[in-house]
Amino acid sequence: MASLKRKVFLGLVLFIFLDFIIIVLEPFDTDQFEADHRFLLLSGYGFFVFVVFVIQSCIENRWYSKAGKVWLVSHEFISTIIFCLFSGTVLYLYNTLIVNLASCSIGTYSRFLCVTVAGMVPVFVPSMLYLRQKLGERIVPSSSNSIRLTGENKNEVLSLEKEDLLYIKAVENYIEICYVDQGKSIRSKTFRQTLSNVCEQLPFLEKCHRSYLVNTNAIVFISGNSQSARISFRVGEKEIPLSKTYYKHIKDRVF
Repeated sequence: MASLKRKVFLGLVLFIFLDFIIIVLEPFDTDQFEADHRFLLLSGYGFFVFVVFVIQSCIENRWYSKAGKVWLVSHEFISTIIFCLFSGTVLYLYNTLIVNLASCSIGTYSRFLCVTVAGMVPVFVPSMLYLRQKLGERIVPSSSNSIRLTGENKNEVLSLEKEDLLYIKAVENYIEICYVDQGKSIRSKTFRQTLSNVCEQLPFLEKCHRSYLVNTNAIVFISGNSQSARISFRVGEKEIPLSKTYYKHIKDRVF
């Protein structure tokens, strides 16, 4: 992935590249297009691709954060398809309503996608993907036993083995992360984050209380009945509450 600033720069490069193809190379009979503001109208195609690219980049950055700051090949493939459809639709509307002053229809929309957009894909998309790769950061997915938790503030990142995470507690707008370090000592970190976002990043965690998420693999014992149950862990002496709502589910998962 790349920063939004770099993506805006890439969008400008794509803007110039597409306008060069349309105005200089003149595909799809653009050399026969005549209008009072011909150059300005033809430049509009590149401009709208730039706008679409920046909008999608903002969505991608949100998607990237929601995915635990991991960007896979499958993400890139899906994003490219969405970009082609999104930009193709916007360009069709621009081409039909503004450039040609015509009305829209399903038939002309389908032809535009199948002929114009599909015809540009082999030229435009490889260049776009190449530039994205050059400007982006290569992300290598972590191993199945490694986890990565991020907060909302800059530099709030914690990477550790799944088995070393004990629980996460919500405290107002923050979370307290309790885990075991490499020296087998109990440690905690505080991030600005919500439990719902933590669930999306670490779906293996189970809710045991309205303010707690627990790693059931780290539980060694559950004391008390459903009215006053407490969870103990295999390391340290920390205990957390287990509410009546989640008592049966957690016990079934552990025992």
